[in-house]
Amino acid sequence: MPAPRRIRLLGRPNAGGVQLRGNKPWAITAYLALADAPVPRTRLISLLFDGAQDPAGALRWNLGQVRRLLGRPGALSGSVLSLPDGAVRFDAGVLAAARWQDAVELEGLGGELLEGMQFPGCAAFETWLMGERRRLAALTEAALQEATLSALSVGNLDDGVGYASRLVTLNPLADTHQELLIRAYAMSGDLSAARRQLESAVRLFRRELGCDPQPSVFLAAEAGPAKVAGLSTPARVRALLEAGQAQVTAGAVGAAVQVLRAACEEADGTQDAALAATAHLALGSALIGAGTARHQEGEIALQRAINLAQEADHQATAAAAYRNLAGSDVLRGIYPRADRRLAEAESLGSGEASEVVEVAAIRGVSLLDQGDIDAAIAVFRHGLDADPGREHGFLPIMLSHAGRAGLLAGDFAAARGHLGQALQIAQTRSWAGVTAAPLALLGHVAVATGDLVTARGLLEEALARACQVGDPCWETWAAHGLGLQSAASGDPGAALHHLADAVARSRPARGGHLWSHVWAMTDAARLGLRLSDPRHVAWLEEALAIAQRCGMRALTSQLLKVSG
Repeated sequence: MPAPRRIRLLGRPNAGGVQLRGNKPWAITAYLALADAPVPRTRLISLLFDGAQDPAGALRWNLGQVRRLLGRPGALSGSVLSLPDGAVRFDAGVLAAARWQDAVELEGLGGELLEGMQFPGCAAFETWLMGERRRLAALTEAALQEATLSALSVGNLDDGVGYASRLVTLNPLADTHQELLIRAYAMSGDLSAARRQLESAVRLFRRELGCDPQPSVFLAAEAGPAKVAGLSTPARVRALLEAGQAQVTAGAVGAAVQVLRAACEEADGTQDAALAATAHLALGSALIGAGTARHQEGEIALQRAINLAQEADHQATAAAAYRNLAGSDVLRGIYPRADRRLAEAESLGSGEASEVVEVAAIRGVSLLDQGDIDAAIAVFRHGLDADPGREHGFLPIMLSHAGRAGLLAGDFAAARGHLGQALQIAQTRSWAGVTAAPLALLGHVAVATGDLVTARGLLEEALARACQVGDPCWETWAAHGLGLQSAASGDPGAALHHLADAVARSRPARGGHLWSHVWAMTDAARLGLRLSDPRHVAWLEEALAIAQRCGMRALTSQLLKVSG
């Protein structure tokens, strides 16, 4: 069987010398290559040929060009079109599959989809193309970030520096990319290069943005090679692990990280891979939970835990690390990678109920954020069925997101049921801070059903409790709800104040839930436009860019309607 023809869509399109007339054959090829399902001819006509004298004839001619490109004269017949299986290998498809090992080898990685091509008179296609360019740019950055973290976790420091340098070249104003390059230099022992990169980043941010980079960028310069004084023993490592995990439970995360970092450094010296994997898992989980200032160090620790666990054939530890990484991805809107990591966790796990609950909670949020409400509800139901006694610590959060699904679907009875359960479990276990999540969403439900007095009480209580624990997601839900409550009460000025507050509380620099940030900005932009508030332009542009980059389909659709 002949090898599939390779077609480049990233950067300047190329198919090994095949010459096409015009840009529209490439447009058709890209649309079909990236479509989730077969595409009706009528859809392509409306996107690209609506203004032609003979739209159907124009499509037929351009499809002939696409067949030449594919090397398949009999392809693309019928009223519904799809590319023939195995006929071609598209670089954009490789990137969308989310395996960094394949993505980093692509010649066009970092290039824009259909680079340099424009399609005047095809507004709907231009809108689709802008969204796909943003989504593939996000996938490119995610692949290079994962490649960097993987290289650093196994000591391939030169490769790590190389991948991180490519990241910074693609998007130098991303704090996370600058942080990763500085950390790579520091971990390799080249502290002078780390300092120079930090100084360069500070100058760039001050010149272009009028501010300094996030604290995590400065902290990265402190990441040096591990140094352990004296003899490491398994007993000492276990003692450090117990102490660190006790501090995490007590809420002293900063102190816990210091102890767990020492446990990892000493565990690496014991030649006990299983123990070292456990230590790196504990450190990574603590760092991810500590927020955005340390999340990339946490991801390196978790990737290190996976490598060590696989070396020791300790699959449960590797599965737990993959679940932690997937959860971090979902919070930051990297859904394809989260899905792949959850699949890895399932393949390595034992299938016991606690694992099923955790995977369902993370996967359900991923689906819900992407706009697939029905699939999310089914996944949440599967997770809840696995824990009929409602014992798992994830339950209040999973039930809260199940309530969010009901809210977004307009099924307010189901939303109240899930949120009521979440609140009851959190109250029974004296998790006062966790009650903020269901309280906030119960407030949203009350607004949606017109019970504005009850809504205000729920949302004010939720905001107070969320602020006590410093959770940016729950703060955002509460402030957002107060904005909607004020709007429904006929006070648009107060509503916009609360919505602007929700946007500020959900800024990605705080390490919250990116979907919630876009959700708040969507309503802020909608109301700001109605009130002629100039801030609505920036809110709309930022929200649409994030939603398209991440594949938040429902929010993208709403934002495109707001933008007109």
